[in-house]
Amino acid sequence: MTGPGKPRYAQRSLIVGIVLAFILILWSIQLFILMTSLDAYLGHERALLWPAALSSLLLAALTLGLVRLIPREPRE
Repeated sequence: MTGPGKPRYAQRSLIVGIVLAFILILWSIQLFILMTSLDAYLGHERALLWPAALSSLLLAALTLGLVRLIPREPRE
């Protein structure tokens, strides 16, 4: 029997899954930025470090915003 809470829970879990997928993608991009900036640092290419740091901060802020979108209500 499907009660009134079932579709609501299914929608919430779908939203959480989508948000977590975007967070995983953003973390992967941040890891790539970290690897390229470490490579640039070890290769003495200092011009890439500030743009990489700023873009990493922007991605971290975006990820934090997505984490705040995850609903915190307990299951009913």
